[in-house]
Amino acid sequence: MRCPSCGFDGPEGARFCARCGVRLAFACPSCGAAAPPAHKFCAACGTALQSASTAPAAPATAAGEGERRQVTVLFIDLAGYTRLASELDAEEVHGLLDRFFARADRIVQAYGGSVDKHIGDCVMAVFGAPTAHGNDPERAARAALAIRDAVPALGEELGRPIGVHIGIASGQVVASGTGSDACRQYTVIGDSVNLAARLTDRARTGEILISDAVRRLLPERFACVELPAAEVKGLATPVAAWRLSGVTEAGLPPRRPFVGRRAELAQFRGVLETCRETGAGQIVYLRGSAGIGKTRLIEESRREAEALGFAAHTGLVLDFGTGAGQDAIGALVRSLLDLSSGTGVEPAQAAAERAQAEALIADERLVYLNDLLDLPQPLELRALYDAMDNARRQHGRRETVAELLRHASARRPRLLLVEDVHWADRPTLEQLASLARTVATAPAILVMTSRVEGDPIDQSWRAMLDGSPLLTIDLGPLRPGEAEALAGAYLEANSAFARRCLERAAGNPLFLEQLLRHAEERAETGIPGSVQSLVQARMDQLEPLEKQALLAAAVFGQRFSLAALRDLIERPDYGCDRLVEHMLVRPHGEDEFLFAHALIRDAVYDTLLKASRRTLHGRAARWFEGRDPVLYAEHLDRAEDPAAARAYLDAAKNRAGAYHYEPALALVERGLAIATGAADRAALTCLQGELWHDLGSMAAARAAYEAALAAAADDESAACRALIGLAAVKRVTEDLDGAFADLARAEDIAGRRGLIEELA
Repeated sequence: MRCPSCGFDGPEGARFCARCGVRLAFACPSCGAAAPPAHKFCAACGTALQSASTAPAAPATAAGEGERRQVTVLFIDLAGYTRLASELDAEEVHGLLDRFFARADRIVQAYGGSVDKHIGDCVMAVFGAPTAHGNDPERAARAALAIRDAVPALGEELGRPIGVHIGIASGQVVASGTGSDACRQYTVIGDSVNLAARLTDRARTGEILISDAVRRLLPERFACVELPAAEVKGLATPVAAWRLSGVTEAGLPPRRPFVGRRAELAQFRGVLETCRETGAGQIVYLRGSAGIGKTRLIEESRREAEALGFAAHTGLVLDFGTGAGQDAIGALVRSLLDLSSGTGVEPAQAAAERAQAEALIADERLVYLNDLLDLPQPLELRALYDAMDNARRQHGRRETVAELLRHASARRPRLLLVEDVHWADRPTLEQLASLARTVATAPAILVMTSRVEGDPIDQSWRAMLDGSPLLTIDLGPLRPGEAEALAGAYLEANSAFARRCLERAAGNPLFLEQLLRHAEERAETGIPGSVQSLVQARMDQLEPLEKQALLAAAVFGQRFSLAALRDLIERPDYGCDRLVEHMLVRPHGEDEFLFAHALIRDAVYDTLLKASRRTLHGRAARWFEGRDPVLYAEHLDRAEDPAAARAYLDAAKNRAGAYHYEPALALVERGLAIATGAADRAALTCLQGELWHDLGSMAAARAAYEAALAAAADDESAACRALIGLAAVKRVTEDLDGAFADLARAEDIAGRRGLIEELA
């Protein structure tokens, strides 16, 4: 089989060129037979093949606005070119460059890279743009080794020694069409381009230097030697580098018997059985790093529980994209009442009335249930709720959830699943502590998941449990045998894919699952090295409309509604079926979807250019205007719209009107962080004082009102409101003289300015 790079004739069926190392054939994913890169179907069994021998076509966005991509940049530079140019005739130099470029370009393309440009005697190649394969650092490293080994043969043809020095770096870049109307070229721009070029300059003849990021993404079989950190022109700090010398095809140990999370599942099974036998529950706390398999484990635990007769209910704590009534506790309450996520007011009201009629809650709890379901209070309850202080409302909400759980679990054992507690605020954590105390005396189990980073379950939270049992399970990477068993569930017919995926996944089940699915769908030997490049590779498989929809969906956060997505992409008939098929999103309730994992959403969102993010967030804000004041403000904020500060003020007033003071205070603080106008700052600070007053913190309230008075400057209306607030604080702290003095100043301003509301 003739090598497309160096022309060496190898034996039929050979996978790699014996001289230069370029891939000559691919193994059929079905029967294992070798197939030349140009073939689209296996000659032995007819299975469809995907060739890596041709350069990938630029995506639809290549000439448009561009995108952020995780790429690996490869620079190949001829060694001693200046000397060669002085010794050879210009025509000979031209011929040398032609043959060098032809050989290097073919190898780059054979490994799935794209030649970005030729700069003098240098080749710049990119792996990961315009099309990602997921294992682009490995492809770049193999291409570099093949080029290093192939170039000396070119020197033999010329009768003089010729070598190359090579640099490789990985990182995020902006990929787009760059230039003018007269000349526009698809290229990448970013620090990794500069670093790869500098590593090339540092490398000696025959050396391949790779950045630290590339080394971390390469499998252990790549032989590398660490070099001392060195100053690199254009970079602020010394850069670590590695010398890449070669690669060995070492196999993995034999597969072990299936033991996937057996110990953790056994613990959970014991909790379930004890709960059924004794009628008393327990709290289970699953903790681990992102992507370590918390979601997968609780899904398996849920199946175990449902098989034993438990009814399962799920709540998600989200850092962004949480709409009204969709917080974790609200979602649990709705689920306990057999309401799906996103249901309207009428079904929720009917459910509340049914809960009252069936004695799931006492009559006096209805006012709190209405609040938990985000329902308007009827007139006969509104005055009662208005008269309560914040502590009483919070206590009432906690007791209502606890009572609802006690009655519901008496009918059927319950499993409550609350994911991503690391994003929970203080009221949510207090509500979870109340639930934890409740399950200790009811046939119910509370399972919470959290990342290790930002773990909120500290000693003070545990103290709120009043001795309720808490089982903490810290999840680490899958053991080799467990990972092999997981791989076998996906690729039983092709262990070659599984072995390579296992090696790269390093026990992270999210990485492994995505790697294996990627291998199934693309039928190639590539192994993504990170979730970013993995998701990027899968995004490149999407049709333009599907990719547009996925990018738009990421703007909403982890959860999004189909109606909102359709509005954002201006396609009223769009459906998410293809995104579900690609396992990028999954259905969640009626007309709603979740990203398959928060990391997938983050990876998708990270590909958007800042300008595109601002535009999409601005359009999302228009969707939420009049629907959800909090999300309206958050999207305006991310759109960097000057109106965001005022929107946070309105959202905070909305939350305060529902007696949700802590969330309102957080909204005010964010508004103050971005407010630039004096009027907005004064209004926000004044509301901040009002909220601290209602929360009973008079010192903080006084400081806020004084800051509002200072911020008011020439705005006498704002100054008047701040003075009235200060007077209210001083009245409570028994500084009556000061209160009357502030009121007198406020009355003077209101009288002169005709401020009727303030005068009242």
